[in-house]
Amino acid sequence: MGALKDVIFDIQDELNSGDLSFAEIAERYDVPQSTVEEIFALMMEQEEDYEPDYEDDGDALASAGFGTDEDYGYYGDE
Repeated sequence: MGALKDVIFDIQDELNSGDLSFAEIAERYDVPQSTVEEIFALMMEQEEDYEPDYEDDGDALASAGFGTDEDYGYYGDE
């Protein structure tokens, strides 16, 4: 299973680089072109569903236009 994961990650890297066509990637990794197209479609679907995960409310407020504590001169307890 680990080798399959590695191939999928390698194909994703190739798709992200944009240097090769689907057919060239399929040939390089010895998989059907439909597999490369499916991986690409899944990548695009994940990108569309992406929502930022704000772990810090300050980041969320800053992106909403309210600034961060640092913008108001607060840098934490000294």
